[in-house]
Amino acid sequence: MRNAADPVIHALRAMHDDLVASVDGYDDADMVRPSGAAEWTVAQVMSHLGSGAEIARAGLDAALADSSPPAQSFYESVWARWDALAPRQQADECLLSDAAFVESYEALDDATRNSLRLSLPFLPAPVGLDVTGALRLNESALHGWDVADDPRATVS
Repeated sequence: MRNAADPVIHALRAMHDDLVASVDGYDDADMVRPSGAAEWTVAQVMSHLGSGAEIARAGLDAALADSSPPAQSFYESVWARWDALAPRQQADECLLSDAAFVESYEALDDATRNSLRLSLPFLPAPVGLDVTGALRLNESALHGWDVADDPRATVS
């Protein structure tokens, strides 16, 4: 059974794979160079993506457990932990966190993909995986471009 979340989940996988390919071979100096995000290094962009994946996965886990979404204090603790990592750790952990996020969406069965609703603090009502996945996809696409060291790179 095909549902609205499927194309988003496939795009999330492709975006993750593109991110991995973009940073493959980056050395420590590449991690501290300026990124496409004006005030962040490559590692800081990776930290942003990795912490976002961790937070999004926690929201998914809460929805699957039919419990309250993570509180603001959870977000702040995640950001503080990521900010404290060394640049290489930020990048390496980002790839692991993002992979785990994508895999968590891929692992959901069709019934769950169709019925699950997630609460996000900035939206007035719970939304489906297609919406939460699309929000993550936008973030991944834009910040994936920020870390690409290719003047011909485009945003998918």
